Amino acid sequence: MELEYHKAAEKAFGRAASGQSVRHATFTRRAYWLVDITAELPQGSKLALEYDGSYWHADKAELDVEKSHDLLRAGYLVVRLREHPLPPLPIDDPGYTEFVVYATARTPEATTELVKQWAVTRSSCGSPSVDE
Repeated sequence: MELEYHKAAEKAFGRAASGQSVRHATFTRRAYWLVDITAELPQGSKLALEYDGSYWHADKAELDVEKSHDLLRAGYLVVRLREHPLPPLPIDDPGYTEFVVYATARTPEATTELVKQWAVTRSSCGSPSVDE
């Protein structure tokens, strides 16, 4: 699934990295995170796109929240694709959003286009860029 979304992200954003190791001084849980997909937006902001499969992430909500908060603190816009029936994560931040996806009805290109629309809107509203 992640590879399908990576391919769609490359099409939507021009360049997208898969499995990139991200480090930042503001991280509190770990020294670095492996991010499913990262992309740079036209205004210089960076996007972290995570695919949360219902099987692998069923018991990882706390870790997913901590990872998302670390990436947000580092200036990333964070999007989680939460596979149905995973519940939403309790994150309230203007640089964060979730989209529900379905394993049996895959639409990576359409979903990634929605991600791009959200990210470009957030990026142009002055969301912080990564502070290295």
